[in-house]
Amino acid sequence: MFDDIRGDIRLKTYVSYILGACMLIITLGTILIPELNSLYGVGDGPAVNIFVRLTIPFQHGFDDFSAIIHLVFNLILMWVLGTYLEKVLGSYRFLITTFVSFFMYVLFHRILLLIGHGFTPILMSYSGVMFVVMAEGRYVKTRSLFEDYFKTLRGVQLGVWLLLPVLMIFVPLYYNSLSSLWQNIFYGNITHVICGATGVGLGLVFRQHIRQKLTQQTRKHYIKHSKLDRLAVYFAFGFPLYLALIFFT
Repeated sequence: MFDDIRGDIRLKTYVSYILGACMLIITLGTILIPELNSLYGVGDGPAVNIFVRLTIPFQHGFDDFSAIIHLVFNLILMWVLGTYLEKVLGSYRFLITTFVSFFMYVLFHRILLLIGHGFTPILMSYSGVMFVVMAEGRYVKTRSLFEDYFKTLRGVQLGVWLLLPVLMIFVPLYYNSLSSLWQNIFYGNITHVICGATGVGLGLVFRQHIRQKLTQQTRKHYIKHSKLDRLAVYFAFGFPLYLALIFFT
C-alpha cells in the first residue's frame, strides 16, 4: 500500500512543489543578491518586523555553505515526507497542516526572539502527522510493514526525531555562540519540538480521514481526493505572492 501510494502519479502534490520552490528561490536569491537578506529571514538579529518574520521558513543558513546544506536537506525531507503526506491527506488538509505549523513557528519565533530560520520546524509537523499515517497503515491490516517505502519512512522518522535534535545543539557552535549547552539544547530545538507536537495533534484530528484514505487505497487501489483539494492549490500560491509583495513593497 505505501509503495503504491508513493508511485501513484495520479495523486498530485502541487502544494509541496510550491513550498519547495519558495524555499529554493528565496534561499538562492539571498545568496546571489545579499541585499535581499534585509527582506527575508532574520539576518543576524531578532529585531525584525512581523512582515519579514513571516518569511523565516523560506530562508536557510547564515552563510552560503550552511544555506546550501540546509536547503538541500529540507528539500529532500519535503520530497520524502511532504509530498507523500500530501498524497495521503490531500492538498486541502496538507495546506491546513502547513498553515497551523507556520503559525506556531512564527509565534514562538517572535516570543523567544529567535534568529534561526528554515523550513525544518514545518517539516517536523509533517513528520508528526506521519506517525499517525504509519500507525493507521498497521490498523488497516496490510503488509505495509514489509514495504520498501514504509521502511524508508521509518528510517527517516528515526533520523528526524533522534539525530536532528543532537545536530541542532551544535549549530550555534558553528557561529561561535557563547551560549551554554542547555541554552543550545533549548533554543536549537524548541520550535522543532513545538511544531512536531503540533503535527502529532493534527494527525490525531485527521485520523479518521487518514484511515479512510488508506482503506480506500487497500480496497480500490487508489486514493480519490475532493474539489477542496484542487482549490487548495490556488490558495497555496498565496505563499509566493506574499514573498513577491515583500520584494516590491
